[in-house]
Amino acid sequence: MAELNIPLIVFTLLIGLSTGTFLLFALWQASGIPSEEVRKKLSRQVMPLLLVCVGIALLASATHLGKPFRFLNAFHNLGSMIAQEGIWSIALGIILLIATVLAFKDKKIPEALYIIGSFISCGLILVCSLVYVRANGFPAWSNGITIVYYFGSAVLLGVAVVYALNMQQTEEKANKKMAFVALTTVCAQIIVSLAFFLQLHLRVMDVVLPSTIGLDIVRWGIGLITPAVIAYLAMNGKMSSKSTAKLFLVCVVVGEVFSRLIFFTQGVHL
Repeated sequence: MAELNIPLIVFTLLIGLSTGTFLLFALWQASGIPSEEVRKKLSRQVMPLLLVCVGIALLASATHLGKPFRFLNAFHNLGSMIAQEGIWSIALGIILLIATVLAFKDKKIPEALYIIGSFISCGLILVCSLVYVRANGFPAWSNGITIVYYFGSAVLLGVAVVYALNMQQTEEKANKKMAFVALTTVCAQIIVSLAFFLQLHLRVMDVVLPSTIGLDIVRWGIGLITPAVIAYLAMNGKMSSKSTAKLFLVCVVVGEVFSRLIFFTQGVHL
C-alpha cells in the first residue's frame, strides 16, 4: 500500500483549494452578480488567503521528499513532474502576489490577470493529477478519471470558499445564486466520485485493493451528502444565515481530506 504522506495530502488539498478558488472567484467576478463594492472587498480577502495557501503548499511539497533541499534538485530536470508542480505553483504564487498588491491598493484587478491566473490554475491542476496518472505500478490512479477527480475536487473546494466569503455580504440575490452553484458542483462531484469508485472496483481487477469502507462512509456522509442538503435548503431560502456557508465549507474540506486519504490508500503497488 502506498504510504500515507501527510505533507503530500496537505499539498494536494491546498493546491486544489487555491486553484479552484481562483477559477471560481474569477468567474464570479466576471458574472457581474456581486456589486462592485463587494467584488473589491472579496478580492482583499481571497487573494492574500490563496497566496498563503500556495506558500504552505510549496513548503509541504518540499517536506514530503524527506529532505526539503531535494525539492531544489528536482529543478535540474525541468521535465520532471515534481519540477512542473513547482514551476506552475510558483507561477500561480506570482499572480496571486500581484493581485494581492493591487487589491490592497484599492485598484481593480485586470481581467487579463484573471485570465492568465485561470490558465495557470488549470495547468497546475492538470500537472498535479498527471503525477499520479503517470506513476508506474499504481493501477488505481493510472486512468483519465484521476484527472477529472482532481479537477472536480478543486472546483468543489473553490465553490465552498467563494460561497462562504460571499455569504458574509448582505446581497440576497447573489447568495441564492451562489447556493445554486454550490448544489450543482456537489452533484457533479458525486457523479465523479461514483465514476472513480466504479473504475476502482470494476477495472482494477488484478490487485486486491485495501478496504476503505469507514473512510468512504465519512467522506460521503460529511463531504458530499451533507453539503448537498445544506446547499439545497439555502437555495430554497430555508437556510440563509452566514453560518450556513461556513458549515458548507467545513463539510467540504473535511470530505476532501478523507477523499485524499482514500485516494492515497488505494495506491496499490503491482
